[in-house]
Amino acid sequence: MSNSTSGSGSPLWMVCPWNRNGIEDSPVFSKKPVVSDCTLRDGEQQAGVVFNRQDKVELAKRLAAIGVQDLELGTPAVSEEDRLAIEEIVGLKLKATTSALARAMRPDIDLVAGCGVDGVRVSQPISPIQRDAKLHLDDDAYLRLALDITTYAKGRGLQVIFSPYDTTRCDLSLLERLLNIFRREQCVDRVRLVDTTGAATPQGIAFLIRFMLEASGGIPIEVHCHNDFGLATANTIAGALAGAAYLSTTINGLGERCGNASLEEVVMALKVLYDVDLGIDTTALCALCAEAERRSGVRLAVNKPVVGRDAFTHETGMSVAGVLNNPFAAEAYAPALAGQTRSIVLGKKAGKASVEFKLQQLGLSAEKEALNGILLDVKTRSIELKRFLTDDEFRSIVRQRTSA
Repeated sequence: MSNSTSGSGSPLWMVCPWNRNGIEDSPVFSKKPVVSDCTLRDGEQQAGVVFNRQDKVELAKRLAAIGVQDLELGTPAVSEEDRLAIEEIVGLKLKATTSALARAMRPDIDLVAGCGVDGVRVSQPISPIQRDAKLHLDDDAYLRLALDITTYAKGRGLQVIFSPYDTTRCDLSLLERLLNIFRREQCVDRVRLVDTTGAATPQGIAFLIRFMLEASGGIPIEVHCHNDFGLATANTIAGALAGAAYLSTTINGLGERCGNASLEEVVMALKVLYDVDLGIDTTALCALCAEAERRSGVRLAVNKPVVGRDAFTHETGMSVAGVLNNPFAAEAYAPALAGQTRSIVLGKKAGKASVEFKLQQLGLSAEKEALNGILLDVKTRSIELKRFLTDDEFRSIVRQRTSA
């Protein structure tokens, strides 16, 4: 089985040994992509989420501290609060490249340039449905605007990341013409493939990444996926495997509607499943995600992959018996890798091994003859409460059974 060990020789994970079959020649194994986090912009676009200046500064500091190298800080045209937050973050001189979003308008470019960021993300929809609803531009006018605004941004001394959003529903001929212009004029530094409505599959994303790399002559591509079908993480990894140089993520998968690709899921999946280390301190992920949960007000599901409260909680008797003998019988990787801890709980599905473990963990004792009765009481009480028991509730059951 595919596994890795820590410096002490202890195993860190044990995963499917065939994960890299058929992708051995993927660029991701020779040139690792960069995480480009957009929590402070697209993450805040989730309905009801408001990050104030202090929130944005604190989250930016934490992202940079764990090794995120590229930060999208917000949209200065949205509010004065946004602009001031961006300027404060830039002033911190974090070890990360910074950018801000602009519409395809010169005043927006000027606002971004005035914030002192390294780059501008020019947002200009490319799909027919988006252009008809928002821009009312034919193909030629669209291309003229794209060239004009990117050239202007270059003239302002900014790195230019062009975002032809709703890329996954665009006309390929127009996308090809756009990328050919960028290739010829050298007016952009990066192009972002945007799955605006989460309407693509991993196969679709991989196809588009390869298409864009060829049409642009190798301009770096960033992949930005939404999660409307629960595929954002898978689509982002498919983009990485196809050659995307930048992976757009948000903490906890925050973002419009169903959110974006989760930073913690993308980073951990690449590290553990593909052995691609993106330079992120994964042991700090749980703390980072808890901070984002607190500041966003969006509660995490208890079974959220990687950082959910119960991601490493075991109740079922057979699972507990296995994990107590060998953790990899029920886990693909060590909880500590994500800053997590393992937990054994007692409920309706508990077994005798679970009871024995909990007795030892809490420093309690009971005769073997009492174990079946304790287990029965645990199951009965759990069914009544429709949840697993707290340690105090278990102590009460043990006292009643051992004092009888």
